[in-house]
Amino acid sequence: MKKNIFTIIIMALAVVNVVLTAVIVFTVVPSMNRTNNLIKQITQVIDLELEASEMDDNSVVSIKDRENHEFTNTAGTVTINLKKGADNKDHWAQLDAVIVTVNKSGEDYSDLVANLTEKKSDVINVVSDVIGGLDYETISSSRDDMKEEIIKRLQEHFESETIIDVSFDNLRFQ
Repeated sequence: MKKNIFTIIIMALAVVNVVLTAVIVFTVVPSMNRTNNLIKQITQVIDLELEASEMDDNSVVSIKDRENHEFTNTAGTVTINLKKGADNKDHWAQLDAVIVTVNKSGEDYSDLVANLTEKKSDVINVVSDVIGGLDYETISSSRDDMKEEIIKRLQEHFESETIIDVSFDNLRFQ
């Protein structure tokens, strides 16, 4: 008699196990599939954003194709008065040199290099105009924005997309 009761209990537990497994399959699995699809969509969007930023980024130009050109003021250090900010004080920027990086594999590379060496003062003037149009607080908070604006203005001035980066030697603000 004890064997029959144990058999009935085991059979009842097996039936309950099958029922609970069916409930899990029909409730949890569809929810997991929807979550998985959502995650796939999010990763696809993120991948698209990464691909777009990589195409805009100058890092796609290899090191071998980069060439730096240094421009200095004939008088030495360049001093630029900054726009007055919220503190209404006079501030200035000083730099020893501007280094323009160009893409050697660019279409107009040779023409651009000839223009750059011929018009060295234009590079300093463009940099001075951009930096002088900013106030101390703006420059302190976003140097990358300042560099992007300088690159954009140099590209417009020299009518060339071959200019890919700009940096400064001993840039300081007061």
